[in-house]
Order: sequence, then structure tokens, then C-alpha cells
Amino acid sequence: MKRLIATVLMSLSMSLGAGAGAQTAEARLPVASFEADSLTQIVRTHAGKPFVLILWSLDCVYCQASLNALAEQKRNHPELDIVTLSTDGVGDPQTDALVEQRLRKLALTGNAWGFGAAPAEQLRYAIDPKWHGEMPRSYWFDAQGRRTAHSGVVTPATIERLAGKNQL
Repeated sequence: MKRLIATVLMSLSMSLGAGAGAQTAEARLPVASFEADSLTQIVRTHAGKPFVLILWSLDCVYCQASLNALAEQKRNHPELDIVTLSTDGVGDPQTDALVEQRLRKLALTGNAWGFGAAPAEQLRYAIDPKWHGEMPRSYWFDAQGRRTAHSGVVTPATIERLAGKNQL
């Protein structure tokens, strides 16, 4: 009986240890909290470099198509700098896990944000006072920080047109 208990405990210990190691090996994606002043921070971080900011949500089918197109473009052009901003918000462990899972699957984990504690209307206004929440929405920034807004699905043709215009 003692031998059986020891075997069970050893097995349990090893499986718990393996689980902890697996979680360490796949570190959790830090989705930053997007607040009213975050866009300024993002633009400052990218000073002198063109990038695209894609706004999306988990329940937006068209957003998924846009993320897929951008992920494919990034595979072909690794220099393409993509910032993702989920309007789903951060702080709920289940939602955070779904956002992280979606971005990991697409290899778009480099610069991930989610709406923070401020009201969604305030955050949308901070991004663009002319934006009323339609998605997908993307902003194509050139190296000087000037941006071109695009509402609708991002397709390969959209990327070619807007990336070329903004020299991404």
C-alpha cells in the first residue's frame, strides 16, 4: 500500500512539474491595457518607422479575415510592423486567454493591446474622433507618424495599396 501511495504521489508530482514547465516554456502573452493616452505611446515607440494598427474583436468575423491577411503578409514580409488592439478589453482571464490564443495562432503577438478600464467610447475617441466603432478598422502610419484610416476588411489588395502609400 505504501508503495502504491508513493508511486501515485511521484506520478502526480512529475505531472504537476511537467505542467509548470510547459507553462514556463510558453510564456503568457502580455496584452497591454490600452488607455486614453496609449496611442501617443504607441506612435512614439514607432517613431521613424511605419506600422499598421488593427482594431478587432473576438466576435467580429471580418476582423478575423483582416488578421489572417495581415498575418500572411507578415510571414512574407517580416519587416511589416503590426500593432493589434482588441476592443474586447483586458482584465477578464477568460477573454484575455481567448485574445492571446487567437494572436498566438496567427503569430501576431509582438505588440498586442486590449481596451482598458476607460469607457469604450472614450478610447475610440482617443484613437480617432471620427471613428464610431465600426470594425474592422485599421490605421496605416508612415514613418513620419501620419496615418491613413481604413474601415472594412483588410485584404491583400488593401495591404498593397495602403502599405505602399505609407511605405511599410
